[in-house]
Amino acid sequence: MKTFLYLGFLLLTTNITTAQNAASGKNIFEAKCQRCHGNDGTKGLFGAKNLQTSRLENTELTAIISKGRRGMPRWEKKLSQTEIESVAAYIKSLRK
Repeated sequence: MKTFLYLGFLLLTTNITTAQNAASGKNIFEAKCQRCHGNDGTKGLFGAKNLQTSRLENTELTAIISKGRRGMPRWEKKLSQTEIESVAAYIKSLRK
């Protein structure tokens, strides 16, 4: 019984943390990324990818956010690793 309670608590905590990360990521996305990617991730200005159709995993997303790509700026020196991971979590929430 204790094991089930612990697992339930762990799942609940993980879901809350994921939701908090996505909410934090949304604020950063709106300030830094929305100009090119649009508020729903589909804008595509300056060659920005449609984030709703992206199937990249966290490691790939965080690498692109950190190092940039083509015309996309590098954010590794302007955002913390936690902030970058939050943006990645938010991007995944945009997927259809």
